[in-house]
Amino acid sequence: MSDSLTAIPQTGGRPPAPPWPVRMAQSAAVRLFGASAAQWLVPVLNPYLGQLGRLLLLGLVAAGIGLVPPYLSKLLIDQGLMAANSQALIFWAGMLFAVGLTAVALGALNNILHMRASVRMLADLRGQLMQALIAKPQGWFAGHRAGELLARVDGDAGEVQKFAFNAVLGGTSSLVRLVGGTTMLMVLNWKLGLIAALLAPIELVFLAWARPHTTRLAGRVRGARGQFTAGLSEALHGLPALQVAGGTDWAQARSSGDQDALNDQLLVQQRWLEFTRAVPQILSASMRACIFVAGGIMVIRGDWPLGSLIAFVAYVGFMIGPMQSLLGLWHAQARAKVALQRLDGLLQGAPGADAVDGPDPADGGLRLDAVQLQRNGAMIGPVTCDIPQGCKLALTGPSGTGKTSLLMALSGWGAVTGGQIRLGGVPLDALSLSQLRARVAFVSQRPFVARGSLRDNLFLPTTMQDNPDTDARIWTLLDELGLAERFRSAGGLDAMLGENGLTLSGGERQRLCLLRALMRGFDILILDEALSEVDADRVARIIAFIDRGYGQSTRIITTHSATDAYGAFDQVLDLSERPA
Repeated sequence: MSDSLTAIPQTGGRPPAPPWPVRMAQSAAVRLFGASAAQWLVPVLNPYLGQLGRLLLLGLVAAGIGLVPPYLSKLLIDQGLMAANSQALIFWAGMLFAVGLTAVALGALNNILHMRASVRMLADLRGQLMQALIAKPQGWFAGHRAGELLARVDGDAGEVQKFAFNAVLGGTSSLVRLVGGTTMLMVLNWKLGLIAALLAPIELVFLAWARPHTTRLAGRVRGARGQFTAGLSEALHGLPALQVAGGTDWAQARSSGDQDALNDQLLVQQRWLEFTRAVPQILSASMRACIFVAGGIMVIRGDWPLGSLIAFVAYVGFMIGPMQSLLGLWHAQARAKVALQRLDGLLQGAPGADAVDGPDPADGGLRLDAVQLQRNGAMIGPVTCDIPQGCKLALTGPSGTGKTSLLMALSGWGAVTGGQIRLGGVPLDALSLSQLRARVAFVSQRPFVARGSLRDNLFLPTTMQDNPDTDARIWTLLDELGLAERFRSAGGLDAMLGENGLTLSGGERQRLCLLRALMRGFDILILDEALSEVDADRVARIIAFIDRGYGQSTRIITTHSATDAYGAFDQVLDLSERPA
């Protein structure tokens, strides 16, 4: 009996504890930024903990070596210069040069390694933000401006990355210099050292008082920068349409207003920054003056060597500089926390890297069970129907009845508020995004074309690139879509397309987006007004080709014009007949 029990595998219990560097990073991130931001920030930092550790060790060595020159200067003055000993003077001067050269070399190496690690971490952070944005449903973007999102991915991510590295490396180095400098002050003259040490609590009280206002100003600047970037991005994207509509003066006035608002916030922040810098500098200058007077009197009386005074003043700088750096990092943490809060809104609810695929659907058939959706506050549905694999379905209804919302839900990009959608017998919400993308091709009436070649704009996976069979397949589809001659005369698959497809007509852009979908494997093809700018005769030829070549796939089509061009449908689903 006991042998049988011990043979049972233990699947429960707590997961193994992470390594201690990871636990330290988690604890520090929670304390600095809060538990919510730490959940996604620590995984970004984890791959760099080893590099951070090596940089930290190198920085500590460099900081320790940096403490040596002032004391060597004391020996050079007292034992060489003041003692009129040329050999001692040359020896200590050589030592001073060697230590300085070593410090420069270590500093350069540390900066290079720091830059290499920090830019890679920034790339990873931006990559995670892009993954989170890619996973957002299309309806989410309706409430967010592209320029504001750009400001977060660019500026806010940079602020977080800069602080994450500077806090660990710069903060630790400053701490070593502060402790070492203060220790040397006490060694040289403990009475004057106690006077210098009084500066720290005074500055700490001042900056603690100033920190809340620093946080508020950082939030205002980040918001104003996002507003300006969003307006500028929107204007540049729509500039051709603005020119036609006579809206360029309006766009320029709005951009100028956003820029003025940003400038005002930047000036307010800069004035506050200068004030918070000036007060510690004035306190430090006053402290230095007092030390020079008190120490100078001791030197004049012969109670203290001149070299000790010079070294003491240098070590005062070792104490004051790092102390101000640490207090400055404290304020930088307030700015980084604002940036993290803005990024947290993008990353919360994003699928993790460990998301797994659900069960494979049996086929490309769809089942809608009392499906309800919400659009602009109105309820759509309930919709119940079976769409078997290979069915050609027309989704009809007046504008505003929710056709696009339902199609987005069928493709996995929109959420239902009631009921359930099944693909091949599997609930749609049980499938991963990669599974849905492999099975559902969605072509919208709003085509997207990037600046690049025709080949680039097909977004083909690497396994299909630089392949003669792929090129042959592309030309076959171009011919079927009526685009072959257009691109043969413009450079073939390497023909360059302008940003947003400005070198193409509306119908050409739509057919290019359809070509993308047809180059993929799919079980379901959704055409949402995808050929609305193509003439009826060409639409008829294209749909006939799709029916012949992709008849085994489920096809769902919406259109308001040239309905006859789409041929016969197996089913019609009219949303206007559904109860609202």
